Amino acid sequence: MKPHRTTGRPRGRPSTLPFDIDEKVLCSLERRMDPKTRLVRPDWKGMARELDVSRTTISRIAASLKRSGFFESVCVPLRRGSRLNYTLYRITDRSQNSP
Repeated sequence: MKPHRTTGRPRGRPSTLPFDIDEKVLCSLERRMDPKTRLVRPDWKGMARELDVSRTTISRIAASLKRSGFFESVCVPLRRGSRLNYTLYRITDRSQNSP
């Protein structure tokens, strides 16, 4: 068996999450938002890479933001007449809420 070679990058999640991770997730969603419809199709993997956390952390933070009323889920059919849907998020006006 080949011995483990250290790379300098620890595996797993960071030891502590940034204190403003929820604000960073919300800002990342807002950057991806369509300004006319306020809809966003989230890219969990891209956001996790951008914020240097796991996809599980992103989805957990997004669920808490959704429960707090910062955005709502909207199911949109894949095609007209299709039974398959994908989920978009409609971000509410931030002047009404704050994390």
